Amino acid sequence: MGKKRDTGKNFENEIRKSLQGSKHIWWFRIQDTNDINRFVKIAVAEKQPADFFSVYRGRPIMLEAKTSRNLTSFPLYYASTPAIAKHQISAGVKLERMGGISLILIRREEFRNKKCYAISAQQAKDLYSNKGNKKSIKWSWFDENAYIVDRLKAPLRWNLQKLYEQIIC
Repeated sequence: MGKKRDTGKNFENEIRKSLQGSKHIWWFRIQDTNDINRFVKIAVAEKQPADFFSVYRGRPIMLEAKTSRNLTSFPLYYASTPAIAKHQISAGVKLERMGGISLILIRREEFRNKKCYAISAQQAKDLYSNKGNKKSIKWSWFDENAYIVDRLKAPLRWNLQKLYEQIIC
């Protein structure tokens, strides 16, 4: 049997290619412990606030990439672990308070119909604070409340510069 594809890493690679494709966005990838462990047997790293850090028109922007194969909703938890880590939400909210932008990019993984949403760290915080007994959020909530990121093709990428323009202007 074939190895199950890591859709999270695939999405991170799509984001990397999307950032590389823009001449107007300065960026770098924030390495996490899983990336470092490929080269060092035991690595201890601080919890990272996001997957990518970028600057556009003088504004600092953090990006955290999340994916879900669930076709009806985005899970808030995997077992008892939050899908969006608390330290990432709190770091993003702090950046937003300082005038920066923090985005959680959420890709709905559907064969031949991938869709990417962008929510702020504050929106993510509100989702967890106001969840009641909810374990997931319907995709229709994202259609109504999130930015929808335009898809670019061949290879699959996302129009982050347009997203940044929508948020800044």
